[in-house]
Amino acid sequence: MSLKIVPPSLDYEASYSAASYEHIELNDDIMWNPEISSTSFADYVAFLLRYETNPPAGHVPGTFYWLIVDDDTYAGEMNIRHYLNDSLKRLGGHIGYKVRPSQRRKGYGKMLCAHGIQAVRKLGVTDILITCNDDNIGSQKIIEANGGILKDKVDNNRGVLTRRYWIYG
Repeated sequence: MSLKIVPPSLDYEASYSAASYEHIELNDDIMWNPEISSTSFADYVAFLLRYETNPPAGHVPGTFYWLIVDDDTYAGEMNIRHYLNDSLKRLGGHIGYKVRPSQRRKGYGKMLCAHGIQAVRKLGVTDILITCNDDNIGSQKIIEANGGILKDKVDNNRGVLTRRYWIYG
């Protein structure tokens, strides 16, 4: 099995689309929906690549990475936020990651989180915030396995608290 972390790419459209349907079946949040999206996959990938230097209004610069296994299977992704605005300080943190449902429980989340920590450190950030929903046991374990220390839980107005973890440098 081969693993690689790459920037978003048109090369993985079929696999990314299939993963989107897996997330839809579980009512997971997704960014690009092949059924109802008003943008093409090519436009979506271009949007992700521009995020680093030209984020949408109210967002901070971020770098997206995709985890590819077995040469062409999209298995997950992460978003590295270069710094935090007030909203991210409360609920989002420096690193967001997601693993495709059919690829879960293989250690990919832990690996994505670890890679994200390294990438944020390269940006000069010493203390890293990572958040997850209070009912997301898998993410709690991933963050804690990567050195996350629970600071607090905050209300996110979505019916479940958000856990805020810090990884100190």
